[in-house]
Amino acid sequence: MTGVKKNDTGARGIAAAMALLLPVVFGVCIQCTDAGLKLNFEENITYYDNKMDVIGEFCASPADELAFPVKLLIVIDQSASLQCTDPGNNRLTALNEAGQELDALPNVEFGVIGFASWSRITNFTTDWSAAAAALAPQGGQGGPATDYQGALSVVLTMLEQDMIAAGPAMRARTRYVVLFLSDGVPEPRCTFGCDDGNQLPDSLYGVCNTDQEIPDDVYVDMTGVCPDYNKDWQISAKVEDIMSLGEFYGVGDLTFNSIFLFAPEAEVAAVCGDVASTFGYNRNEAMPLLQGMAQVGRGTFRDVNLSTDIDFLDYNYESLKAPYRMMDLYAVNMSAIPSENGYLADSDGDGLADEVEYAMGLDRQSRDSDGDNYSDLLEHMFRRQGFDPSNPTLPVIFCSDAQDRDGDGLNACEEAFLKTDPLFPDTDADGIVDGIELRFGLDPTVDDVSLDHDFDGIPSGLEVKYGTHPQLYDEEDFLSERIFYGVTQTPASADITCYDYGIKNLTLSVPMPILGETANGTNRIRLFLQEEPEGMAGSRGQFWTSCVEARYLGDTYKDPPGGEISPLSNNQFVRIQEFETDGRCYALNNLPREQNNPFDMGGKK
Repeated sequence: MTGVKKNDTGARGIAAAMALLLPVVFGVCIQCTDAGLKLNFEENITYYDNKMDVIGEFCASPADELAFPVKLLIVIDQSASLQCTDPGNNRLTALNEAGQELDALPNVEFGVIGFASWSRITNFTTDWSAAAAALAPQGGQGGPATDYQGALSVVLTMLEQDMIAAGPAMRARTRYVVLFLSDGVPEPRCTFGCDDGNQLPDSLYGVCNTDQEIPDDVYVDMTGVCPDYNKDWQISAKVEDIMSLGEFYGVGDLTFNSIFLFAPEAEVAAVCGDVASTFGYNRNEAMPLLQGMAQVGRGTFRDVNLSTDIDFLDYNYESLKAPYRMMDLYAVNMSAIPSENGYLADSDGDGLADEVEYAMGLDRQSRDSDGDNYSDLLEHMFRRQGFDPSNPTLPVIFCSDAQDRDGDGLNACEEAFLKTDPLFPDTDADGIVDGIELRFGLDPTVDDVSLDHDFDGIPSGLEVKYGTHPQLYDEEDFLSERIFYGVTQTPASADITCYDYGIKNLTLSVPMPILGETANGTNRIRLFLQEEPEGMAGSRGQFWTSCVEARYLGDTYKDPPGGEISPLSNNQFVRIQEFETDGRCYALNNLPREQNNPFDMGGKK
């Protein structure tokens, strides 16, 4: 391979350092004496190559093991007109009954936006009582308008902020349900231009035809002087914008439902007299508008008679459930680093080749030579930011939290420095766990697997999976030695799908022993498997991992000698978050041998 240097940080710096090192001959001891050079070989010696295959099976998670979040956003009209249409607050009683029933479910969150001329937010909470307290107008007094457009603008902002904060994994598993409730048409409804024929200024609301500044906390979507406002087309466009959030952020599901609250006109008149039309209580206009909003929102429209029994549970509040499917599978030999000079041993699995660590005076049998809880690789890559893998006082701030909560190979301090997600192993949702991205010089916070960092025509993500280095230009003869993957699907039931897989052509190195853990020449191979709920593309799903060991001491010893670890069964995978505590590396005597298991998995990919 020919090296291409982009800069001297990260894995690129490692590659540059590797280019300066002399080739290493493994498995042969050469003794120089005054008598000259003499090599002794046994006549019946058996030669082994440095390749290994892994054969196994995996069954994805069933749908009923997983519950996905449901976020219910109630957008409720709090205008003064409801004192006439619902003087007994029947809507609030019915909403509270529904909320109390849903509150018993562990995966439901509630948010409220109350609107009149203003819009007031209660952010999503699992505590229904906090949401219920926001259903009625503050102080019991309704506002002077029914500002649909402003309320929808606030819905858009609230949902987008929540989706961003949730992150890709949670978004893709979340069902958002919006309930929009009103008893009338939007008010005020303004027509562009101060000479539109309306009275100047608008006698009821004073905003449509005024050149006075409108406070920021009312009519929040009104901009400019004498604009169009609360027109049907504007309201429809706002709902379309809300629905586009679901596609843009890859949420599991998003529906916008509308409810028209009404009471018989005689009952309204009995409470408030002949003022219904003043407050926009116009069923013939309100119903088509609300129906259209639900249609755009792929939801349901209902008209609810406030003088009868009301049921707000007649909507789909169920968690999203789907059987899982294998989306990706790859293997990484943590004891070997691809370089310009072939594969170099990485005895401690920290991402720095032994030769590089030796040249730097680091401990080749410890991933953290100076004991400051930052790996040698990270400290070497970011030495210009104050790190030093041989100095425990650098960085100045000692790492006090060395726990790896998501099993991605990075502890809490390292994740804080890299700005990666400490609770999910694949921050950028590109399919490669964060610690492996760091190992190969990729950015775990940016989806860069489709980029070609070394300009060799192979995307960087594929290079990681092929066993080549995304920072080093790979010659064609080297690519012929890439890792191959074969997978066939074998459905076990309607809810569970299983897979047979083969991973062929993994390259072994000759690492040093890790004292108390491994023997000389032990290669630790990590398998990473990602599964995703069916029909929910874009979800990061969840990762499983396993670890197997093979030994290689050069041309005279390889175990297993046939070069195949088989079969690795489903129960030898653990969720990646559990690997540090419950996972272990399976030595050969932990696995049954299977002599005739050819690599025939329905094609290579």
